Amino acid sequence: MACEEVSNRLWEYLDKELDPKEAKSIGEHVLGCPWCRSAYCCGRAFLNLLARQRQACMAPDALVLRMRRLLQH
Repeated sequence: MACEEVSNRLWEYLDKELDPKEAKSIGEHVLGCPWCRSAYCCGRAFLNLLARQRQACMAPDALVLRMRRLLQH
């Protein structure tokens, strides 16, 4: 697989949206290509940061329940 194709499909790979054969091909390429590995690591770090921010910004359960009750009326 060529770097350009990996670059075009990297976000789908990171989001696990590819079929197993294509994911394997991209994974093997990323392991052997320093440029694509760097792009992969950057994308993975970005997604991890988003996940941590989402957890840090979650409202307390009591507030969520209160808001749901208010919205139901």
